Amino acid sequence: MIARIRRRLHFAVADLLYYSGALALWRLFRQTMWRRQEVCVLGLHRVLTRSEQCRSNSLDSMVLNDLTYVKLLEYLEREFQVASLEALFRGPIEQAASSKPACILTFDDGWADNYTTAYPVLKKFGMPAVLFLATGSIGGRGGFWVEQLSRAWTRPSVRAQMNSVLSQAPGIPARQPVELEDIVEWLKHMSTEKRNSILEQILPKGEDVGCHEEVDSMLTWIQVVEMSEHGVEMGGHTVSHPLLCYENDATVEGELRLSKQWLEEKLGKPVRAFAYPNGNWDARVRRWVQQLGYDCAFTTRPGWYHPGQDPYTIRRILLHDGNVTGRDGQFSPAMLSLTLAGRA
Repeated sequence: MIARIRRRLHFAVADLLYYSGALALWRLFRQTMWRRQEVCVLGLHRVLTRSEQCRSNSLDSMVLNDLTYVKLLEYLEREFQVASLEALFRGPIEQAASSKPACILTFDDGWADNYTTAYPVLKKFGMPAVLFLATGSIGGRGGFWVEQLSRAWTRPSVRAQMNSVLSQAPGIPARQPVELEDIVEWLKHMSTEKRNSILEQILPKGEDVGCHEEVDSMLTWIQVVEMSEHGVEMGGHTVSHPLLCYENDATVEGELRLSKQWLEEKLGKPVRAFAYPNGNWDARVRRWVQQLGYDCAFTTRPGWYHPGQDPYTIRRILLHDGNVTGRDGQFSPAMLSLTLAGRA
C-alpha cells in the first residue's frame, strides 16, 4: 500500500513539473546561465515485448518494453542530439552547433534482443549507439547467474530451500521471507569464486542449459559484426562479467585484456570504451582499464557527463520501464524528464 502511494505521488510530481514547464526551464537555465556543455549517457540492457518479458528470467530493472523503447527514441530525436561516442572526445565543439543537449545511447551485456528488437529501431531513426559486450557470453543461452537464480526462484520448493540456506547468511536481511532482490544484491558483493560456491549449494543440479528459454539468448558474432559495420560501436564489458572490485589483479587484467583483444580481432577495429560490470569500480580497477588501452570507461553512477571530467568514471542514467512510464504503463515524457533532471 505504501509503495503504491509513493508511486502515485511520483507520477503526480513528474506531471506537475513537466507540464508546468519547470523541468524545461531548469534545463534551459543549466545550458544558458551555467553554460554547461553536458552529455547525457543513457544505459539500457534489454528491449523485450510483453510476451518475451513474461518468459524472460531477467529482473524488471533490466528491461524496457519494445513499445516504450520506440517512444523513447522518438522523444530523444526531438529533444536531444543523439551522438556517437566521438561526442565525448570532441567535447563542446560539436555541441555548440546544436541547441539540443548531447545524448549517447549505450547497451550492456550483449543480449540477442539488442539485435532483433533494438537495432532495427536504431536503424530506422539513424541513431548511433554503443554496445558493451561480455565476450565470453556471445553465442550463449540462459543469461548470467542472475537469470539462473531467477529461473530457480520460480519453483516453490527451490525457493524454500534458498530461504533456508541463505536466511542466516551475513548480509542477508534478518526477515522472512528473503526476497530474490536481496539475494542478488548480496551475491554481487563477493568474488566470482565465492559466489559460484554458494550458487552450487542453492541452484538445482543437472539442469540442461539448452532447455532455457530462447528469449534469454545472447548475441552471436555474426550479429555483432553486422551491427559494428552499421553504426553501433562495440565496447568491452570483460569476458565473464565479474564484478572487478572483488577480483584479484590477475583476474582483472585477464578479463580486461582478453575482452579487448577478442573484440578487436573479430571486428578489425580498435575498441576504445569499457563499461564496468554492474558499474562497480575503484581506483585499482580504473587504473587497470587505463593501462590496458581503453580511452574511456562508464559506470552506473547516475548523472550527466561534463567534458573535462575523468573519462574513466563517466556517469550514466540507467533506464527501464519503471522510470520512464506513467500510471498507464505507457512511455511518459514527464517521468523520463524527471529521471534525467534528478540525475543531472
